[in-house]
Amino acid sequence: MTTPEKNPIIRTNPQRMTKGILIVAVTLAIGAAILLPSWQTMIHNQPAASKLKQEEPPERETGTQTSIGIPPGETQEQAKGNANVSAGAAPSGPAATNAPSAAAGPPGKPLTILAGASVQGSPAFDPATMTVKKGDKITVTNKDTLPHTVTSGTGPSDPTTGKQFDTSIIEAGKTADIQTTSLNPGQYPFHCTVHPFMTGKLVVQ
Repeated sequence: MTTPEKNPIIRTNPQRMTKGILIVAVTLAIGAAILLPSWQTMIHNQPAASKLKQEEPPERETGTQTSIGIPPGETQEQAKGNANVSAGAAPSGPAATNAPSAAAGPPGKPLTILAGASVQGSPAFDPATMTVKKGDKITVTNKDTLPHTVTSGTGPSDPTTGKQFDTSIIEAGKTADIQTTSLNPGQYPFHCTVHPFMTGKLVVQ
C-alpha cells in the first residue's frame, strides 16, 4: 500500500516558465536602457578630480647659482632685466624706476566728453567751445560709459568730416590727443561720429 508524499514536488508548466522568462528579459532590457546612456556620459565626461594638475614647486634661486652667458660682476636678476629690455619688454625691479618713460609726453589742453553725453539733449563736451593756439595739443578724455569720437565737421553729411582732425573711437575712461600744428587759425566745428547730436567748436588762434 502506497502512502502520499508529505512534500510533493511542484512542477511548473510551460506557460509559467514562459511568463518568468519574459519578466526577466523585460527587467534586463529596462536596466540596459538606463545604464547604457549613463555609461556613455561617464566615458565622455571625466570626473573633475581627474582634470586637476598638480602644481610643481617653483624653482629656488640662491645667490651661489651661476648661469652661462652672464657677464662678470652682474647678478642673475640684472641679466634678466637687461634681457627683457633688449627683447622690447618693460624692465622690472630697480632698473624700471630709473628707465625713461615711453609715454607720449605730457597731456595737452583738456577737452572732456561728459558723463551722460550719449543722452540726446545732455551736455556733451566741456568746454563746448574750446580756444587754443596753433600748435597746442588737446587731450580728450571720455568720462562717459560709451565710446565716442571727436571728429571735425558738423556731422556725417558734412563733406569735410574728419579732414582736419579725428580721434577715432575713444573707449570709456580712455584718452586721445588732437594735434593742431596743421590747423590754420579759424573755427572748426566738431562732432561725435557715434552720436552725431554731440557737437562742439574748436577755435584756433
